[in-house]
Amino acid sequence: MKNFFFAAALLAAACGLNAANIIRGPYVEDAEQTTAVIKWATDVPTPAWIEYGPEGKCSQLMAVASKREEHSLTLHGLIPNTKFCYKIYVMNADETGTQEPAQGTFKTLYSAERKIVNFLVVGNTSSPHEGSTDEIKRTAAQSMSGYEADFIVHTGNIAADGTASGNNADFFIPFAPALQNAALLAALGEDEYGPNRNAEKEGRGFLAANYRRIHTMPWSKGTPYYYYIDTANARLIFLDTNFVYGVPNASKLELKSSQYEWLKNALSTADSASWKIVVLHHPVYSSGPVPDKLSAMLAPLFEAYKVKLVIQGRQGAYERTAPIIRDQKAGTGQTGPIYITVGGGGKLFEKKEFYNEWSSKYFEVPHFAHIQIVDRKLSLRVYTHDNKRIDALDIYF
Repeated sequence: MKNFFFAAALLAAACGLNAANIIRGPYVEDAEQTTAVIKWATDVPTPAWIEYGPEGKCSQLMAVASKREEHSLTLHGLIPNTKFCYKIYVMNADETGTQEPAQGTFKTLYSAERKIVNFLVVGNTSSPHEGSTDEIKRTAAQSMSGYEADFIVHTGNIAADGTASGNNADFFIPFAPALQNAALLAALGEDEYGPNRNAEKEGRGFLAANYRRIHTMPWSKGTPYYYYIDTANARLIFLDTNFVYGVPNASKLELKSSQYEWLKNALSTADSASWKIVVLHHPVYSSGPVPDKLSAMLAPLFEAYKVKLVIQGRQGAYERTAPIIRDQKAGTGQTGPIYITVGGGGKLFEKKEFYNEWSSKYFEVPHFAHIQIVDRKLSLRVYTHDNKRIDALDIYF
């Protein structure tokens, strides 16, 4: 450790550094079985020093991040099924060493034989223009941090204006306690495309300049628009539905489009013993004000390939459906996908506008979900921001 601080002081002197403050993160994205990406931002350009290792051996390995404000470091050679810890060091005020480290943990993805998955779901963390919901979000983050999650799923609309500073204010600062111990996976919402999202020319390049600057999702030919992960006995498939809702620079989603064909392939190639879970921003089925533009295209695919759970966002409420087949509540002895809408992370909450026979639960409250898979059983538990349970359901494979 002595050599570490000596090297840091030498590098600081060589670079002529001023003290740096971490203004976003650190947080982890794209945690695979053997790799993970640690990201953070500082208020001035600076190098940084990272110590990491399996939990309990956090100083086992070291890496150096180059001098910049936006930092992204990929850790290689990790072990599947393992919890890792890390420490991020930046310079202190008098440039004689480093500040107290920013610390966190994450889990690498599980190999197929483990058959256990734990994750949290939140959505719509963008604050409404009419007022701040920071206190709700801070409380939700504290509640979420009490669960042993492998990762956090975000159903989209992370920040109201889609910018890096907006992401900091709306999401990374209030949700820091939850992000400190779990990697993030996100579906794209319309807010990620910026204020000019409905104009092709004016909105072009916004996602690359903002979202891709601060987020690294798992690789696919459609990254960051759509991708999937395999962990334990589950495949989670993330879609981009924004083209259907008037965002011309989003990835096309229509019959025979690249994303649609990719989705069919992702569903058909999943292991027959895997839970198939789809995550998307706009709801396929909803009793709220979001118009239905997806069910005719996507629901038949989900039914044909035996998707068990569809996780949706956009709507400012929590909703859970009964199993649905061909737009109807499944009858006795039938099975079909269950759709849950997790959209109460920060926006104003929307009332139920339509009665649907397939709607089982609807709550206009701040909320998050905890999902656990153990072999052939999936347990869904939904909580208000202050950790009061509002829904519980067990689904069997």
